[in-house]
This record gives sequence, structure tokens and C-alpha cells, in this order.
Amino acid sequence: MTTNRFFGGTGEMAARCRSFDWSETPLGPPAAWKRSLKTLVGLMLASRQPMYVTWGKEGTLLYNDAYAALLQSKHPAALGQPFREVWAEIWGEIEPLVAKVFAGESVHFDDITLFVERNGALDEAHFAFSYTSVYDEGGEVVGLFCACSETTAQILAERAAQAALQAAEEANVAKSQFLANMSHELRTPLSAIIGYSEMLIEEAEEGAAAADLARDIRKIESNARHLLGLINDVLDLSKVESGKMDIYVEDFDVAEIVADVAATAQRLAEKKGNRLTTRVEPGAGAMQSDVTKLRQILLNLLSNAAKFTQDGEIELAVSRRGDTLVFAIRDTGIGMTPEQLERLFERFSQADASTTRKFGGTGLGLSLTRAFSAMLGGDVTVESRAGEGSTFTLTLPASAPDPAAAILDDLAQAQVPVLGEGGEGHVVLVIDDDTAQRELMTRFLAREGFATLTAADGATGLALAKEMRPRAILLDVMMPGMDGWTVLGRLKADPDLAGIPVVMVTFVSEQALASSLGAADYVAKPVKWDRFRQVMDRFRGEVGDVLVVDDDADARGRVRHALERDGWTVAEAGNGREALERVAASPPRVILLDLTMPVMDGFSFLHALRARPDGGDIPVIVLSARDLTPEERSRLKSAAQVMTKGEVSLRDVTANVRALTH
Repeated sequence: MTTNRFFGGTGEMAARCRSFDWSETPLGPPAAWKRSLKTLVGLMLASRQPMYVTWGKEGTLLYNDAYAALLQSKHPAALGQPFREVWAEIWGEIEPLVAKVFAGESVHFDDITLFVERNGALDEAHFAFSYTSVYDEGGEVVGLFCACSETTAQILAERAAQAALQAAEEANVAKSQFLANMSHELRTPLSAIIGYSEMLIEEAEEGAAAADLARDIRKIESNARHLLGLINDVLDLSKVESGKMDIYVEDFDVAEIVADVAATAQRLAEKKGNRLTTRVEPGAGAMQSDVTKLRQILLNLLSNAAKFTQDGEIELAVSRRGDTLVFAIRDTGIGMTPEQLERLFERFSQADASTTRKFGGTGLGLSLTRAFSAMLGGDVTVESRAGEGSTFTLTLPASAPDPAAAILDDLAQAQVPVLGEGGEGHVVLVIDDDTAQRELMTRFLAREGFATLTAADGATGLALAKEMRPRAILLDVMMPGMDGWTVLGRLKADPDLAGIPVVMVTFVSEQALASSLGAADYVAKPVKWDRFRQVMDRFRGEVGDVLVVDDDADARGRVRHALERDGWTVAEAGNGREALERVAASPPRVILLDLTMPVMDGFSFLHALRARPDGGDIPVIVLSARDLTPEERSRLKSAAQVMTKGEVSLRDVTANVRALTH
């Protein structure tokens, strides 16, 4: 056995190598192996990095514990077998690589994707592979050595960064396109106004007839009104985004407003040979809402239908469903593709560049329509097929009281402490340039048990975040000087602040951009307080006793029930990334962790947790659904305690939690 000392170590593969009958392979008994092979195998078995060696012309395969995990079902039968037989199904791809290595070349691959079985499930994992030649004492190539390292975390981080960059570039392109469109739209009426004004001056000097002058003056007025409408769209969007757009609630008859809007839109429809009809169900009745904004929404939708329909039908139908009014605008126009529908309501965007060239427009109308709908407590949706037409459906509550007034009345009647019970340490930073919005947020958060800091601009907010390290940050998007996206970028670029969860609060729907830039969540204005409460529940300090991290909601529920019955306060997270946000908000006393999860698995979470200044000492219990490999147990040994679900009861788990906290 002394000849097998290079098979040292306590790992599975060291043991298998010691017991394997090598005399049945082209290598022969280990005592006859070349010194270079013995040295290489000894180093390989001692490494935690996945490695393998193929030796001789037959390519006899030897590998370590870490590579065994990648072989999956081929292990352990692959040990001592010819490499070409182990990978027979892809040998055609591998053979040229092997030939290069035996010719003395080194080969490197930066990103190889493998599906690795972990905790009973196949996970996509990324690896870098390096292949090099192995020489004997005489300088001849006698084998191939491969070392690989997992790069999954790096690849995922690069993808996230690329997605954020792409989102920012798309936003920049959209804004540039908007400026180009707006430049054209503004210059057209301005040119007409200037042109007709110059003509009037010349004709007046020449003594032109009053009728001729009046005709030109009417054209000036028409173009000026069109120009005013464009400017109003820009100003309205700015007011909506900054929260300064007011709602004026009044009573009105639905049929009357529909008739009024239809009369205004009739000329637009007829201009392109369309027939506009209205249909109001007898029970539509009255509404209590902002009639001006409703009129603008309906006019925007009808003018949009008229713009994209030629010699067709446009219908405005209204029905009532209990306390809800439904307005459906149907047209037989050009319709839209699914790709066009995806970006339809984005500000500064139109269906595509060809649409802009053919039909004009700034791309603000539908953004304002959806924003106004939200302000009135409703929403607008669309169904469309290319070449067949579109149907926009506006759904609004029949009674829409002023949300700000209602919230203020509600908060005024409640007992609002300066700090909620246990509020110390629950500090939330609110960054918003609107005084009323900061007041609303502060009072609501106080009622929910949070202390608040407020900042009226981005620069002050960044300084407060740096000084106070709040539990979470509520960030408005539209602010003067430094907007919310810039503040978010600076927060995430600062290593000391990057871990603070940031919730974006804004009227304009850009949830995908917020997520790609690192925001923890997104809340739309006007704020729905039940939804806001759910978001803020993630950042409560008192949820820090035990954190249960598992993508299986039923499994989390069972563990939570057992712990709460034992007197613990429990928080939950569905994946590693969400768990890191909760740790940043309030470090728990103990973490119960599943290993196999989407978005971020348990191994990646543990690595990120232990890298945090406040995460190194938090006890972690891994609840594994299966027996772990020696290599996996080795990875977890210094970072967590392992309990196999099938071998322990929930009572054992709660007892272990108690032991770790006393």
C-alpha cells in the first residue's frame, strides 16, 4: 500500500482510487506508474477545484471529487475508462481539442454551460475550462490535464450589468427619438405661424382685403392651438411625474360627457373617411371623478384611433359593472404586433420608427392616458392584431374621491406616534421634492412603526444615506437637479450604500428599468397603501429573529408554523437575492436555508452573506432535501450547519435554533 500514498486524502475519489483495480487498465498497477503521473494525480485529488487527467494514447480517465459532481450519472463508472468512451456522445466535438493538446497546444474556454444536479434539481451553471499537455520525463506528451472553475456568479453579474446597460441605452435612445419627434412637431406649427405672419405683414402693407387677412389669421390661430397642445402634453407629463398634477372631483352625467367628446372627435374621424359611433348603456348613470381628465383620456384614445384608421369604423362603447365604468374604444385600423404592444405605454415611445415617420406624433399621448387613468383609480388596457384593428379599454371607478384628501383624513383620525412601537432602528429615508408627498409618506410610515428621515433633493438624500445608513430608501424619480435614476445609480455604485434596499416611487411605469438598475421594489403613484404596506413589511426590524429562505412556499409555511409556535418571530424569502435584501434591512439571529432555489441558490447566498460586514456571524442552518456530496459538505463546513430534511423533525429544527441563540 505504500506505493499508493499519492492517493492520499479523505475524499471519495481518493478512496476509490486506492481500492480500484488499476491492473485491468492500460496504466497497470500504481507501483509501475511514472513519477510525473503519481505527482499529478496526488495534486489533483487534493484540490477542491474540478480537475481530471487522461493518460496515454487510450486516454485513461482519473478525476477528483469536484469533477465527479459534474460527471453526475457517469460517476463512478467513468473512473479508469477511456476518455472517448466516457464522452462517446460528444466525442466528435472533443476529439479536435484532444488532438490540439497532444500536439502541445493549450486550450481555454471562458464560458461552458452545464446543467448540474444539485439538491435533486438541474441547475444551469457556468464554468471556465483550461486544457494543457502533460509531458513525461523524456519531454513527450503523454496525457491531458484539465482544470475548471465555476463562473456562474460572475456570468450572472455580467448579464445583470449588461441588462442594466441595455435598459439605460434604450431609455436614452427613446429620449433622443422623442426629442427628434418633438423638434419636428414643434417646428411645423411654428413655421406656419411665422410664415402666415410674414404674409399678413406684406398683405397689410399692400392693402389686402379683410377677408384674405381673416383667413390667414385663422390659420395662425389653428397652428398656435396645435402648438399649445403639444406644449401642454409635455407640461402635463412633467406634472404627473413630479406628483404635482391635481385631481378635481365633481359629479357629471356619463352620457353627456361621451356625447361631448364624440362631437369633438367627429371631425378627426371624418378627416380620414372614418365613421364614429357611440353606444352608452342605459344604466351608465353618473360619475364622481375628474371630468377634465376623463375627457382628455377619451379624446386621446379616439384621436389615436382616428390617426391609425383609414375609411374604417371607430366605436366608443360605455357600460357599467356595479361601481365601475368601462369605456371601450374599438377601431378597424392598422392594429399592432405583440412587440409593438410591449412598449406602447412607455413615455417617448411609439409603435416603431416607421409609424412615427408615417403618422407623426411625440409618443406622449398614451403615456399620459395611462398616467391619468391611474390617478383616477383605474387603468387602460389594449387588445390588438396587426392589420385588424385595436380595442382600448378604460376601466374607472364610478366614484373617485381625491386620494390625497382621503389619505390625509384617514391619517388625521389615526393615532400617529412619532415612532411606532419598537421604531428605533427602523429608519427609512424618503427622498422626494414634493413636500406633501414627504408628509404623507412620513405619517404613514410612522403609523406603521418606522422612523423617517426626509430629503427634498437627491444630493441631500445621498448625504443622509451615507451618514445614517437607513434600513430602506423610498426614492422619487422626477426631481429637479438630480433625478431618481441618477440617485439610484450613485447608491448602487457606492460599496457602503449598495446593500440598502431602494424602493422607487413614481407615476410613470418603468418597473423593468427600476429592477435592472438594482431597485428592490417599485410603487406606483398614487400610492395604494395596502400594496405599500406589503412592500415595507420586508424592511421591518422585528422580523429579524429567524429568516426562512426557501423557494417552496409550503415548506416555508411548515417551518414558520413550527417556529412561531415555539415563540419565534419569522420572516420569509423565496430566493437568495430576496434574503440578502432582508438581511440588509434587518440582520436576523438565525437563517434557515434551502440550497436549490431560482435567481440565487443557497451556495451563492452563503458566499454573499459571509462577504457582508454584518453577515459573518449570523448562524445558518442548511435544510438539505438530500444527502450532500463530500465536496458540498466541505464547502458548507465553515459557513453553515447542515440538517437533512428527511432525517430530522421540525422539533429538531426548532431545538437547533434555540441552541444557536443561547
